Amino acid sequence: MLLAGARNNLARVFPRPEEGEVIPVQFIDMQEKLAGWSPELKRSIYVDEYKDTEGLKRVREINLLKVYNWILDGESLIELSDMERGQFEEVMDTFIKHGGEILFTRKRVGGRLANYFILKNSSKPGTEVTKRSMSDII
Repeated sequence: MLLAGARNNLARVFPRPEEGEVIPVQFIDMQEKLAGWSPELKRSIYVDEYKDTEGLKRVREINLLKVYNWILDGESLIELSDMERGQFEEVMDTFIKHGGEILFTRKRVGGRLANYFILKNSSKPGTEVTKRSMSDII
């Protein structure tokens, strides 16, 4: 797997990794939202209630995942389908039990790219932080 530097498609609020590119992320929050396309703003708008979707096209229910994107060095948002949410929750459960690093990528399913999460084992297994005074070190 390739961890690209500060590529434009990875260091964005809505990251779009290509197949084989990964973004290290940290979970912040997940919310169920309604999303619709705003022709005036030429972007997707996220609202909480159906009455706020007036004027929006292609209104749909989505799971909006907020993560800390380590390549961007800031927050990113990822739209998840119900199937992608289930896969993320499985990875998150394993992360909570065993630790590691969550990587976000996309992989080809059928003819399109789907969001996909990978749990990478920590780079230094078995290391523990120990409390030591500075005088002992010097």
